[in-house]
Amino acid sequence: MLVQTPSQIFKADFAFWKKESKSVLNQIISNQNNAGHIKSVTEIILDENGSFEFESQENSTLIILTLYGKIQLNRFRKVISPEEVFTLKSKEKLTVTIRNYLNDEKTDILIIELQSLQPENSFFFEDLHIEKKNTLIPVSKKLEFPNFIGLYEGRKEEMYSLYNSSKMIFGMVINGAFEFQNRLLETRDSILLRDIQTLEFEALSENALIIFFEI
Repeated sequence: MLVQTPSQIFKADFAFWKKESKSVLNQIISNQNNAGHIKSVTEIILDENGSFEFESQENSTLIILTLYGKIQLNRFRKVISPEEVFTLKSKEKLTVTIRNYLNDEKTDILIIELQSLQPENSFFFEDLHIEKKNTLIPVSKKLEFPNFIGLYEGRKEEMYSLYNSSKMIFGMVINGAFEFQNRLLETRDSILLRDIQTLEFEALSENALIIFFEI
């Protein structure tokens, strides 16, 4: 029988969306105690041709995922689509301006801010192609923490053994529904799991997309 472990669930249905000038944002996690090496998790929906300034803390690693649409970042000409991930590491506090590249539709992004174990100043663009279903692949190969994304068919199960049993799991359902360590998570629901050695989850819908980090 699966043992129930301590957890904190962030339900998308109860999210508080804050309106900015040309965007709305949901701070899923923000400067929370007992959240491992995760500093913040923020979903931002940019209006047509809108922009947002994200302020990172010192010694941070940012992972920026485009959930739909296209974005462009300050100082970078490259346009980032959902098939790519951008990672930014900085020793100092930094303001990142994120602009919706599209003039006629909104763009949805997810920003995950982690504590850097070995602080440095660097950035990386990586392809993020999910070529095979029911298989976990890294979100980014540039992170200091195990991190995964997977696209699953309905009723497919997965078991993941943590590299370090003293760490936590942060998981988020991007699309669909999962039973995640015996808890129901649906689109944009997130969870923090503590005191866990093995993670078990099962997709409850077709083309269910999930990400999780061992933090």
